[in-house]
Amino acid sequence: MRGNKKPPIPTWLSLLLSVTFVITGIIVSIFAFLTVEAVLAAARQPLNPLEAAAIEASGTELPPLVQEGAIPTSAPNEPTPTPIPEVEGLRDDERITVLLMGIDRRPGEPFISRTDSMMLISVNPADDTVSILSIPRDLYVVIPGRGRDRINTAFVYGSQGNNPPGGAALAMQTVEYNLGVPVDHYMMVDFAAFIRGVDAIGGIDVEVPFEIYDPQYPDMNYGYDPLHIPAGMQHFDGELALKYARTRHQDNDFYRARRQQQVLMAVRSKLLSLGAGEMLRQAPFLYRQLEEGVRTDLSLEQMLRMATTLKDIPSENIRSEVLDHNYVTGYRTEGGASVLILINEKASPLLQELFYN
Repeated sequence: MRGNKKPPIPTWLSLLLSVTFVITGIIVSIFAFLTVEAVLAAARQPLNPLEAAAIEASGTELPPLVQEGAIPTSAPNEPTPTPIPEVEGLRDDERITVLLMGIDRRPGEPFISRTDSMMLISVNPADDTVSILSIPRDLYVVIPGRGRDRINTAFVYGSQGNNPPGGAALAMQTVEYNLGVPVDHYMMVDFAAFIRGVDAIGGIDVEVPFEIYDPQYPDMNYGYDPLHIPAGMQHFDGELALKYARTRHQDNDFYRARRQQQVLMAVRSKLLSLGAGEMLRQAPFLYRQLEEGVRTDLSLEQMLRMATTLKDIPSENIRSEVLDHNYVTGYRTEGGASVLILINEKASPLLQELFYN
């Protein structure tokens, strides 16, 4: 009968597509979170990997998360789980922390590359707060089973054998071990998905604090694409938003991390301004723009719960921090590489405030 025709897109699928985009948009920043008993610097293991205990730990067997046979693998043919029709937000005791990684992936390349950006995003429904911490890619850490290296190499090491979920698992464990922050899930976004996602919502508005001129901004073919952005309120399409989030030659990675957080908040503002009805209407199109460039281990139910909680958290309850010169110091490795190491006594209180209070 005509009245019993099924809609072209089932309601649950529309909701899935919408929530997938909402979560991605809210926690994408560029173009982004082994449980420990307490913050490691304040407990038995040091945050700084150059200290003796952490150096010794780097030579031990792989912890359970990344032991052979325990690394998760892609399962693209698994069916989408059936969602629960009525989903409430996170319970008061359900703080959830996601590692967001921006993948330095050019067109035609596999989904395996160094993480151009790393953010921890933690949602705490107990007090309706969100904590965001940007981690510098040159942070010198212990990568379990590999020894000391820059933190942005953990994903590549774990992805050997064309296994991005294994790379994400090792990146999560590396963050947990060195920062003492329990990480529940991951989300990875490549450059193309970020560009398409921002374009799909009509661009974003960002207040640029000072003029940007970067004659060495890299293009997608390992050449240069000089960048100029005037100071003041600017409207960015996806390509320009990515450039603003990635440029660093004029200043440094710390400024870049703050620009990424600006972009994240601008995307969030734009999504909130669209409203749930418009998001549902555009859901199939938006999903197609993102599906090839986003990887996550968040289930549908988890995304629904996060979306339900996030939509009600006011902007003033979102705290953004960067592990910048106040928390790290320069160091030259034995091989002559310039890296950053944590200043334990300064980093520990910040981590405690962001992820344990």
